[in-house]
Amino acid sequence: MDLTSGFELPDIPVQQIKDPLLEERGVSLSVLRADLVHPIISGNKWFKLKHNLIQAREQGYSTLLSFGGAWSNHLHALAEAGRLFDFHTIGLIRGELHSELNACLTDAVNAGMQLEGISRTLYKQKQSANFLLDLKQRFGEFYLIPEGGANLEGVRGCAEIVRCYKEQDYNLLCMACGTGTMLTGVVTSSSIRVLGFQVLKGKNYLEKQVKDNLYQYDLSAQCDWSINEAFHFGAYAKVTDELLNFIARFEEQHNIPLEPVYSGKMLYGIYQLIKKRDFFPQNRSILVIHGGGLQGCRGYI
Repeated sequence: MDLTSGFELPDIPVQQIKDPLLEERGVSLSVLRADLVHPIISGNKWFKLKHNLIQAREQGYSTLLSFGGAWSNHLHALAEAGRLFDFHTIGLIRGELHSELNACLTDAVNAGMQLEGISRTLYKQKQSANFLLDLKQRFGEFYLIPEGGANLEGVRGCAEIVRCYKEQDYNLLCMACGTGTMLTGVVTSSSIRVLGFQVLKGKNYLEKQVKDNLYQYDLSAQCDWSINEAFHFGAYAKVTDELLNFIARFEEQHNIPLEPVYSGKMLYGIYQLIKKRDFFPQNRSILVIHGGGLQGCRGYI
């Protein structure tokens, strides 16, 4: 498939949520269904990979290398993107690879990705110059995509998300945040306030990361933005019965699938804030970006 046609800006549906709580509080809530942008290169991964792949092709690379955990949405999407656009892909997995791969890594292998397990100690060195030099000596020349697509090209792609809906219809935009790449891109192009929901534990780390991104890439925020740190549930990928029950009810009532790492935590947090009468004013119109990553649900079955 041609890269240009393969990454034309998608037509993403917006689904409005009907709920008695929303009517009672005078709040409108809609979901930008970016999870539907592609069956495998789903959600924000489509936007994060777009300019990375274009850059790799323009620079003459035939191999893409990146990092991730055993249930990495990023590597899952990258493997499929490599298959579609004729790149060889290499995924370096944090920790030991078992002989029986999980569903996520099996998909990646079936899409042609070469997997290599590396120790957690080495994994922490993935940004060091010496480690990357060793990788080039081992694998040859490759185009490096950081874990999660967290680089300038990833930010550039995420900045295009705001072109997928009518900003005048909303006055608050919400998203789940891990690396801060999507949040960085969106605040550089949004004219409405942005609220990020942090899914990893850590005080102020995400705010610092976004500010560092803006400085490093010589970008500036075009809107007010803030981060809510209250709904990470103790750690990345950590869940509770309360969260899982909320996800099940939401899916049943609104026919929108969620996963418990990103979209589930974000929407749980939004509902908790809506229940607080003073948090969202009357006539607040909220748009939520569904970041995809539904394949990761298989890790909780």
